[in-house]
Parts: sequence; C-alpha cells; structure tokens
Amino acid sequence: MADLTTKFLGVEVKNPVGVTSCDYGGVERLVRRVAEQGIGWIIAKTVHKIDGPHRWPRPFFYSLRHFGNDLKDSWVGTQMFHNMPYEKWLDEELPKCLKTAKEFDVLFIGSCSGIGADHETWIPFLKDMEERGVPMIELDTGGPHATFGAVDAHKNVGAPLALDPATAAKVTKACVEAVKIPIIFKTTPQCVNTAQVALAIREAGGQAISGNNAFYATWIDHEACTFYGVPASGGASMGRGWQMFSLAKILETTCTVPDMPFIGGGGCYTYDDLARHLMIGCDLVGMCSAIYSRGVGVLSKSITGLNDWMDRKGFKTIKDIPDLRKDYMYLRDWKREGPYMQEITPIVPEFDDEKCNRCGLCETICPYGAITLDKQAGTKPTFDRELCYGCGRCVGDCPTWAVKMIKHDTGEIIWDGRGVIKDWVTDKEGY
Repeated sequence: MADLTTKFLGVEVKNPVGVTSCDYGGVERLVRRVAEQGIGWIIAKTVHKIDGPHRWPRPFFYSLRHFGNDLKDSWVGTQMFHNMPYEKWLDEELPKCLKTAKEFDVLFIGSCSGIGADHETWIPFLKDMEERGVPMIELDTGGPHATFGAVDAHKNVGAPLALDPATAAKVTKACVEAVKIPIIFKTTPQCVNTAQVALAIREAGGQAISGNNAFYATWIDHEACTFYGVPASGGASMGRGWQMFSLAKILETTCTVPDMPFIGGGGCYTYDDLARHLMIGCDLVGMCSAIYSRGVGVLSKSITGLNDWMDRKGFKTIKDIPDLRKDYMYLRDWKREGPYMQEITPIVPEFDDEKCNRCGLCETICPYGAITLDKQAGTKPTFDRELCYGCGRCVGDCPTWAVKMIKHDTGEIIWDGRGVIKDWVTDKEGY
C-alpha cells in the first residue's frame, strides 16, 4: 500500500486529501463527520465581523439536478461566511474543533476575512486563533459574493481584494508580520492576472497560496419562467466540468511560484481528480462541492481510490507522483503547421473495424460533416478527407476506443486518445 503522508508548511499530514472552507469546518459536529472519513486536513469556515454575510436566504442551496443529468453535480448557492457570532465560535466551537481534529490526526487550518484592504481588520482574528492553538490561517479573499447585504463600506470584501496584486500584497504583509504562524492567501478564479498576484504574495512574505474559490452563477427555471432559487448571482458548483478551468488557473500560480506550497481544489469529485491536482504542483487537494452533491462518503472513497491508483502506477510515496509543470507551455509555443494550416489535413482518423460497434456517434458529432456510416452495409465509418479538419473529436467521443488520428502519408499514429498528441510537424512543414 502506498504511503500517502506528506508535509505542508513543515507539518506532517497523513494524506493530501482534505476539505476546503465550507460548512464542514464550521462546527465540531460537522468537522467530526468528515474527519471520520479519513481526511488529512480541513479549513475552517470563514469567520468575520462583516455586516451582511452572516445571514443567508433560507433555503440557500439550489441543486440543478432536475434540469438534466449533465447538471447532476451542479448547483447555485447563496450561502456565505460563517453565520455564527464570532465570539461564540471562538470561545465555544473552535476549542472543540481543534480537539476533534487532533483526535483524528487532521490538520485544522483557520480561515478569516477582514474588511477589504483595511489590514487592521484582519489582524485581531489572526491573533485570536494563534493564541488558541490554530497552526496556520487562510486569508479568505476569494469569496465571490461576500458583499451580499453588506453596507457600502464593505463592498470590497471577498474577491475584489484578490484581483489587485498591490492590495493583496499589502494585506498579506500586514498579516504575516502580525503573527508567528503561517499565512495562506486564498486566490479567486475571477482574477485575470493570477501570476502577478502570486508574485506579489510571495514578495509580501506569504507562506502558501490556495485556490480556487467558486465563481458567480445564477439559474433560470424555464418552466416557472422565473429565476431559480434567489433572483441574484451567488457562488456555484459547476460539477467536475469546473475542474478544466480550475486546473488552468492553478497552473498559473504553481508554474509562476513553484517554490510556494499550494492548496488546490475546484471540481474534485473522484480519486483521479485528486491525482490531477497533485501532478500540477498542489501539496494538498481539497474537496467541497462533491461532499454536498454526493455525501461525506465521497471523501473516503476518493482516498482509497488515490491509494489504489498509486499502487497501480508503482508510486510508493506522494513524492513519486510525476510533476507535469515542467511540460506545461503556452499554446502558441507548440509546434504547428506554418505559416498557414494546410487546406487538406495531413492528420486523419483511422477506424478500427474490430473495435467499432457501428453506433454512429462519430458521424453525429463530427463538426465538419466529414464522417459517414452506412449502417445497412454494416461496414466501419468512412470519411471525406476534403471535409475533414483532422480535429480529433471522434477519437475522444468514441465509446469503444475504435478511432485514432494518424498521419495520412505514413500511417504514423499521432493520437490514440491517451496523453499528449505527438509532435509530428517537421521543420519543412511548420514552425
């Protein structure tokens, strides 16, 4: 069995799987529920003293499952920061949460939010938690809708703070200097200059970064001809599909400041989602939306799956998992045909007669109408090279793995639906 133990900011963690800031880190009863699933760490629900985010519309979770199976893990939420009075949480719940975390050998990370760029409003929370034994604290600057119901003075709470490198650096520096425990800066996916924010955080002395938070969303009930849930934009889970965007945003940071520890998450629902995040430089990987969609058991199932995957791949420890950041590049740097793409594609599909089940999906989804299947004849699909663009869509959609992309003039396999496409362009063909 693989060894899942890892280290984060000098602390040994029994495995890299945890729960990002949400209800499950808010009170001891819920901390216990997820701790029993075998997680290695948890981030507390964000505490604050901001007028507005402590009250939510009830009900506040609006699942989109009834709007189609492709939305079964998606939902819009109007829940915000901790609804419990700060002093009650500090004096009553926090000690119990820390005790339970210790009982289950779970790293408990605090989370707080001050009022925007006013760094003095952050520091009291940090000192209170440090005094009570919280080992490290996340600055929750990524909340997408924390200003709901807030007065004008609080309009920059949440995501706006994480959009500006100078402001992020100012708050980070003040917080790092205020306490002796590590400070983690939480980024927002809305930020278009994530790399600059990451560099600013490092320069300011931040010890780690976490991301991604939720995005804005709303939904329309087409049958009721009105909004669904609350007629406003709130945070959202987009299911596993969110992961594609989240991985790209995380890479912006982990490739820019590879020396900084990183807590990653966003669309993690299964063990392989955890593996993807570990392969792009995440030291810890968090699950959140998956717990609400599939129940707390998704945690233990994913931890077991991660262990089995490591055994199958021959990875003895977390350090053995490949680091893919060295291979990441800008799309423009990938070798391409040039100076223009050839009018007749040199890359075409090849259909395996034995694997093909004649379902016709490739014909249906071909964007260019290039593929034809004669079901009466019972033969494998054919394609018109003058219409084909060599896009590879048929490879990824084929349910029986019966399609490969090959080089037309040599038969060389360029992509079989696994891993990276082959770098086939020669100096004569492109650049």
